[in-house]
Amino acid sequence: MSNESCQDIREYLLTNHSDITLQPVTIIIFVFLYSLIIIVGVVGNMLVVISVCQHRALQSVRNVFIVSLSCSDIVVSLVSASVTPITAFSKVWLFGVHLCHLLPLIQGTSLCFSTLTLTAIAIDRFILIVFPTKKPIQKTHAFRMIFFNSTLALALSVPMFIKQKLEPFQNFCGEFCSETWEVDSMERSIYGTLVFFIQFIFPFVVIAFCYTAISIKLRRGILVRANSQQPMLTEQRKAALKRRIRTNRMLIAMVGVFFCCWLPSVVFNFLRDYNLLPAFVTRQGYLFGLITHCISMSSTVWNPCLYTLCNEQFRAAFTIFLQYMRRTEKKITFNNIRRKFGSAVDSTVS
Repeated sequence: MSNESCQDIREYLLTNHSDITLQPVTIIIFVFLYSLIIIVGVVGNMLVVISVCQHRALQSVRNVFIVSLSCSDIVVSLVSASVTPITAFSKVWLFGVHLCHLLPLIQGTSLCFSTLTLTAIAIDRFILIVFPTKKPIQKTHAFRMIFFNSTLALALSVPMFIKQKLEPFQNFCGEFCSETWEVDSMERSIYGTLVFFIQFIFPFVVIAFCYTAISIKLRRGILVRANSQQPMLTEQRKAALKRRIRTNRMLIAMVGVFFCCWLPSVVFNFLRDYNLLPAFVTRQGYLFGLITHCISMSSTVWNPCLYTLCNEQFRAAFTIFLQYMRRTEKKITFNNIRRKFGSAVDSTVS
């Protein structure tokens, strides 16, 4: 369709639907929020990956899963948190046919992989605490589980890759990247429901069971020791018990934050699949889509914050790395000044 005969979809939405996402104030607010998510999400999760790789004390099975989670969050922060808001504001697809197929695949795979990884962490803690005499999950098994989770998450998201299509829409200018379920829209509803249960309901049932059992086990252990006639716990055992409880709380907080961040987006998409969204939400679909997406993207920010607050080893590793970076920055700055001013600096220093 030629540019002369097509209609600007932004003008149409502003005139006929009073689309709030076209207002400058709305754009500024979301640009600020997404920029913050991208910067903090990438830097925070990179810090997690570097810290675990550099410090042997952090290279536990649990942290192998956490590193894989951080890598997934970095990809999401860079891709989804940038492309989605740009598309929501421009209303047309600007990134070509390949990314039209890849973006839903990346988003779907990341969400499913994250929930499965949180499930794997819960199972690891469950075996370690509830069945301490059993052989714990080894790093080799952890890598296999990560590979399995990646494969399953990718397989579940492949239909989104296949069904995406870049094409014109009615008489509007530009091209639009959208799902095409031509044969039967019910297929999309069935697929959405299946994914909803596999990547959201089932993992959280398993996670809830594991952490409930862990909490009961830890509480019983404390009560038994308190009521027994044995000598008081040594300071070393007290510290170990406190660390275990603190770690358990951190992991539960990770699950809770992830659930709260992704629930609005998952519910929004689920209701949309069955055309159950309220009329006012449908009228402002771009706005509510952005709100739920922004909340879900914030999940990439919270985990590094939780590690810093709840885990002494991570906090120490982060501090060491940041101090090293500060010293390196000062050294580079001094060398640059020295190259620029030459002997004058040397004579001043001496």
